[in-house]
Amino acid sequence: MSDVAKPKNPEDDWKIWLVVNPATWLMPYLLAVLAVAIAVHWVVFAVGLGWHA
Repeated sequence: MSDVAKPKNPEDDWKIWLVVNPATWLMPYLLAVLAVAIAVHWVVFAVGLGWHA
């Protein structure tokens, strides 16, 4: 394990975009956030804490 080069921040920060590529993952992330937001709103309104709480 000692032969692994340690990252030199911020010089090596660009390497994260090789893994987390926005062209591939941005829309799935945004759709997941939308699904969570809709689920939270659905639960809040189902419990009765909606507009007329």
